[in-house]
Amino acid sequence: MLVSLLRPRFWPGHIAMLVCLAIAVALGLWQLDAWHTRRADAARDLTAKPAVALDTVMTGDSPFPGRSLGHPVRFDGTWIGSNVYVADRVLHGRTGYWVVTAARVDGSDSAMPVVRGWARTTDFPAPTGRTAVVGWLQATEGSGPIDEDPHDDVIAMMRIASLVEHVDADLYSGYVVGKTIATAEQDGDTNAAGVSLEPVTPAAVPDVSGFTALRNLFYAIEWWIFGGFAVFIWVRWCRDSLFPPVEDGATELEASDA
Repeated sequence: MLVSLLRPRFWPGHIAMLVCLAIAVALGLWQLDAWHTRRADAARDLTAKPAVALDTVMTGDSPFPGRSLGHPVRFDGTWIGSNVYVADRVLHGRTGYWVVTAARVDGSDSAMPVVRGWARTTDFPAPTGRTAVVGWLQATEGSGPIDEDPHDDVIAMMRIASLVEHVDADLYSGYVVGKTIATAEQDGDTNAAGVSLEPVTPAAVPDVSGFTALRNLFYAIEWWIFGGFAVFIWVRWCRDSLFPPVEDGATELEASDA
């Protein structure tokens, strides 16, 4: 049988199977490498690097630069909108809220969400006027509970999609955890009771999720399944070529001749 399958008339089928298998394996390895790379980028610690201008890292229209996750950035802008509070944020063993306000970045039509600090309550005034921000660039959170009430000022996760309902401007595809924030007018760092916001550091940002770049891993597995399917089709083709199926009419004719 092996000798028969090596005849030249079978070569196109063998070559087609090898090409399909090679493509599936290569694309699967590519997606697996993308999965490893994105998770490695998310786990890198760039927080001690010098701050760079935001527009050298990303623009309002660009996707989030994974290799710059956690890198300090700086920008000037103007505060817009009201505060948004991210629930269930833990700081020093206490549970409270991140206080987030968007700032329209100079030279851009987009606004950058800025985590200004941590608080136990949601009664802080929103800052106004000009601001200069230095902070750590972070990616939107992709897993966890959804915002069940998009009309209040509390969201369940730090998702850019959840902030869209609260900011009258296009948003960057990430956010900044404020390190130093200079505000010319009302800074909003103290509420009516005289309680001040507490600083948030990169250590308070959730660790890399097990779901990070999971889609790339699924794509890799999918491509390898396609490769296995190509091998299955090739095996069936080889078997049918060597042992062609007998039609029912031919079987009945042979039986009557006997």
